[in-house]
Amino acid sequence: MSFQNAEFKPEVYESNGEVTIYGTTIPYTTVCQDNVIYDESGKAIGSMFTYSYFRSDVEDASQRPVVFFFNGGPGSGSLWLHVGLFGPLRMTFPGNPESVNTPHVPPYFAVNNDWCLLDICDLVFVDPVGTGWGRLLDKDAAARFYGIDEDAESCKTLIHTWVSHYKRWNSPKYILGESYGTVRASVVADVLTGQGLELSGMGLNGIVLLGNAMGNSDAMLKFDCEAILLDLPTMAAANWYHNREKFGLTMTLKEFVDECYDFCDKEFVVALMAGSALCDEERDCIAERVAYFSGLTKAEVLKQNLRPNMGLSWRQVIEDQGAEIGRLDGRFTLPFGSRTGKGEGVALIQYTPSFMAIINGPVKEALKITHNREYYAISRRDGSEWNRKSKNMPYECLSASMRRNRKLRVMFATGYYDMACTIGQARYLARHGGYDKERVEINEYASGHMVYLGEEPGQQFAEDVRAFILKG
Repeated sequence: MSFQNAEFKPEVYESNGEVTIYGTTIPYTTVCQDNVIYDESGKAIGSMFTYSYFRSDVEDASQRPVVFFFNGGPGSGSLWLHVGLFGPLRMTFPGNPESVNTPHVPPYFAVNNDWCLLDICDLVFVDPVGTGWGRLLDKDAAARFYGIDEDAESCKTLIHTWVSHYKRWNSPKYILGESYGTVRASVVADVLTGQGLELSGMGLNGIVLLGNAMGNSDAMLKFDCEAILLDLPTMAAANWYHNREKFGLTMTLKEFVDECYDFCDKEFVVALMAGSALCDEERDCIAERVAYFSGLTKAEVLKQNLRPNMGLSWRQVIEDQGAEIGRLDGRFTLPFGSRTGKGEGVALIQYTPSFMAIINGPVKEALKITHNREYYAISRRDGSEWNRKSKNMPYECLSASMRRNRKLRVMFATGYYDMACTIGQARYLARHGGYDKERVEINEYASGHMVYLGEEPGQQFAEDVRAFILKG
């Protein structure tokens, strides 16, 4: 893709469709389009691509809720949330619906999505500049988009423009962000409600943070506790998934992880604080418990001074099977020797082909999108670095938004098997971020980074989001 403006022509595509939601047929219209951003001289420097779904049998939509969906990366298009769970067409894995180790080859299938939210709200999926079908039009302008504050400003502008164009200022508004999208949602909420000397003046009703990423860089929350206390529950979940028969674990996933939380909150934190004051017998006892939950050997736990890092789990928890597990989803496996990079690609490289096939096939066809652009699932093709320095820490932005807006509610949603953005980090942030606990909801699911990989957790998350929106 060239960065020359002369070669880029903004396009708009409109279509009609129907989706059956729990037995009721919902008609809808769609508008999918380039949203061009201009610099001060009027030059087009970037474009965000949006997929807007409107229920078409509503006479007056001025007060109808609308949800804006953002994926993460940074550098990721919106296909994951769009195709994975909330669009009218949903990608489904062939064979066993609970199978996660999917085949790399077609065919893949798109099915009517019973869990779509179009019956209760309109939907807007967003590909930020340089992602999905969004484009950076001027390479020299990359720094105006590729950063925490810069990205939030462009997303704020998009939301303002969309709301004004469709006359939806009086509609309840929600943002659902996944992964880095949780950072984006938190900072966007701040700039929408009035950050610094600017006063945008747009209130939000709710924010859903799926796979909290506000603990993964210098611009995020610094957790004031030992990292292993936040990581061990996720290591326990992966151990339970792969080794419960081997180790004779008879309890459920939730029971095992809750037992681990209890250990971390009581015995483990005290032991870690004691440090060298622990006697050999006490240290040995704690090491046995950490080994029990993590699936690592007691000798390895002792070698790591009771603090085994998450990376050990990727390769050692199922080492006897000659395989490693995935960072984004601890249920996915690949044989040793694969060039996947610290476990991250183990899951990503397996499920991406199915998502790409559906967004470029049946979804594109249903939306009557006719261009032949390449879809950038996760990419910044110009190679620009992401500016992770921010005027305010994202978790503080969320706190400020909740302080200004006493009706703003927040849902934290995390997968037990997410080894990148862990359940422990999400719980800690929800409880230590300075948020009104009466307006915070914490949900955990038997899935990974993308909690909708798997029929049962996907449906549960969709129903939780539905209930969250219906609360108003």
